[in-house]
Amino acid sequence: MAQPMSTSEEWEELHLTPAGWVAGSYRHTPWPVVDVSPPEGGVLMVRRHVTATYCGPSRAVEDRTPQTQDMALIESLLAQYGGPEFGI
Repeated sequence: MAQPMSTSEEWEELHLTPAGWVAGSYRHTPWPVVDVSPPEGGVLMVRRHVTATYCGPSRAVEDRTPQTQDMALIESLLAQYGGPEFGI
């Protein structure tokens, strides 16, 4: 009988603020979740979730959640600071 393949589930959150990108909560396999309070003034939270199978395929999904109704502010901060850069 074949052994099930090992799967890792990792994720990171980054917050866009008027001062730039700020690291948030994360989980890196095999360690537990690290909770980080969201920063004051955050306008956009981006969460990247990576599912990977040992010696197999991996999948990355990014969810973007606005923290303000001011889309022009989000767009201007993205133009100024660029997109999020994740460690996973």
